[in-house]
Amino acid sequence: MSEMHVSPADMRSAAAALCCVSRAAPPRRVAPARPRLPRAVAAGLLVGLLAGCSEAPEEPAGPTGTGSATGTGAEDVPFQLVLDDQLSVSPDGERVLADCWNGICTWDASTGALTLVPDRNQVAVAPDWSRVATVSGGTVVLQPLEAEGPEQTLEGLEDAEVTDASPVTAVAFSPDGSRVAAAGPGAEVLVWSVEEGEVVASMTASYAPEELAFSPDGTRLATAGGGPVEVHDLAAEEVLELGNGLSPAVAWSPDGRRLAGAGDDGVPVVWDAADGTEVARLPGVRLHDLAFSPDSTTLALTALDTTVVRLWTVGGGAADLGGAEVTELVGHLDEPGALAFAPDGATLYSVAADDGVLAWTLGRGRPQAFEVPEGR
Repeated sequence: MSEMHVSPADMRSAAAALCCVSRAAPPRRVAPARPRLPRAVAAGLLVGLLAGCSEAPEEPAGPTGTGSATGTGAEDVPFQLVLDDQLSVSPDGERVLADCWNGICTWDASTGALTLVPDRNQVAVAPDWSRVATVSGGTVVLQPLEAEGPEQTLEGLEDAEVTDASPVTAVAFSPDGSRVAAAGPGAEVLVWSVEEGEVVASMTASYAPEELAFSPDGTRLATAGGGPVEVHDLAAEEVLELGNGLSPAVAWSPDGRRLAGAGDDGVPVVWDAADGTEVARLPGVRLHDLAFSPDSTTLALTALDTTVVRLWTVGGGAADLGGAEVTELVGHLDEPGALAFAPDGATLYSVAADDGVLAWTLGRGRPQAFEVPEGR
């Protein structure tokens, strides 16, 4: 999927969409497939939009909070109550986090009650939830999750030619939280030490990645979006090239044995992480996002053009993958994006722009709908 360029006109029109609403609320409908902004670009855009909201809207939004502005570029940056490109669960399983249109949202995992950290945004969350990463120009800024002020700045991805958005296209923490990787201008990827703020590794992908994912042991980095899924060995500087689905979705199994992403035509594919051999695919599905269960046996995935969440049972070994079982979860009214499992694997969370977060207690039917933020 190609990266969307956001012009100043796009930003002004999108700001109007956030700060003003049309007098006739649009009818509820399933959203069509829409371009997916690189997460870091979307977060940078959100900062600008929040800063521009100086006047209260004339009328409240419709009951779903949906709507679009008229004018150039508004359709390219659709209003989202909850951003659907990232979802995180705290290590103790008690809270869930996503970006909302007016700040960082966290929910009580048992009640679905919302707590808002206003006028903040993030592009990645540390595994221990101690800090979040955001972007400012070509700089990655690490901040405490629930406090003001920068904690650490990671520099090196500046691009003087990019003036209307951040040149940073993806950010990820290592599993132990000690390092941060980010992709920037062209195809450059840097890895910093969080403690020292110094670059400890660098590499060049074959494209500008829109998603980064460290392997569970932290020795490899997968890139996706804009080209084939690539696996970079951080020590040996070796690269393993996998499918060419162009989707910014990639996930490691917690046991480190497999990697999942998009293959040809965007279909979900599972590869052997050691040698890149394809061991399973799910035809007829155009991948949006995915997440492995904690025991590495199930892939939760969302797809383009559908509101269904799928659970793909991938078994315990390559021989099990040929006859994979798929369970469909129906409950979203809008096309869902990001997914995350609770640490014990008993609950799956999914997020859509208008529905917000749904919590699926696996094997128990209908999901629990979490509180959504107030509309514009």
